[in-house]
Amino acid sequence: MIVARAWLRWFAVSAVLIVGGCGTSTGEAPFPNRAIEIVSWATPGGPSDLLARAIAEAAPDYFEGQRVSVMTRQGGAGAAGMQYLRSRAGDPHVLGVFTASGTVNMATGRIPFAPGDFTPILRIQVDPFLVAVREDSPFRTIGDLIGAARERPGEVSMSGFGAASAHFLGFQRLRAAAGDPDIRWIAYEGSGDAVVAALGGHTDAAHTNYNIVREHLRAGTMRVLAVALPLTALRDTPTYLDEGYDLAPVHWRGVVGPPGLSPEVRADLRERLLATIRTAGFQEYMARAAMEYAVMEGSDAFGAWIAEEVDTSRALLGRLGLLMNE
Repeated sequence: MIVARAWLRWFAVSAVLIVGGCGTSTGEAPFPNRAIEIVSWATPGGPSDLLARAIAEAAPDYFEGQRVSVMTRQGGAGAAGMQYLRSRAGDPHVLGVFTASGTVNMATGRIPFAPGDFTPILRIQVDPFLVAVREDSPFRTIGDLIGAARERPGEVSMSGFGAASAHFLGFQRLRAAAGDPDIRWIAYEGSGDAVVAALGGHTDAAHTNYNIVREHLRAGTMRVLAVALPLTALRDTPTYLDEGYDLAPVHWRGVVGPPGLSPEVRADLRERLLATIRTAGFQEYMARAAMEYAVMEGSDAFGAWIAEEVDTSRALLGRLGLLMNE
């Protein structure tokens, strides 16, 4: 009798596991079965943080009604947030907003992480770099600025965010494409500060993004000489390619997961996030932020993009003598 009861208990548990189907061997409910965390290691209120919050607001309907929240973990040039994400290996309930800045920090050796430490899921947006000047600047085109730098080496200055940042490397790529004219890079702690410097005449131009200068453009106090890629808000502004420079440096943002996610889980997350970014609310956020959608064909393509960005940045930083291990 005792044996029979034990067999019945085993049968009942086995039936539950079989009916669960998509659950784990421990009987865990199918994904998602608890709240989703989006880890942000960016400054609160900045573009990457705002992306994380826009996803969190639009996502619950596509994650079975589970709560989706943003967890800010700053510190160590993103290392604190990345370490937390990496420590949650195999857990699809924890995601992170990854950006071009992360690849630069990997390339410099500033943080002890590599692209393979995370699972690429979906690139969402690009934020093209541009060159802006005061309205009364003598430079009417990017060619004017480059020409002046060639005529007066070291006298033309460009303000921007960071001494070894995605903004800095975007500028260096443009400078290299133009034949390495001697333009001084003046680093500031924030993109807004860099634009204020150009407005105040402390630098000749600013290398930044549209959302940082748009109010100055509306006020008529600044002009954009060229932008890396076509922007809806700057339809009449030439691109770098239009001006003869075959490159398109951008700041970009997307979502990655912790290591160890299976291809099936990664595909599931990608589809849920694709549905999220198609919502009207998320599209309104993209329009307000003046960002361009940049979804790639698949997660593998996004992973290859991240790895290429690290390699390209490392090569350029090495050329400039800015690698930390050199």
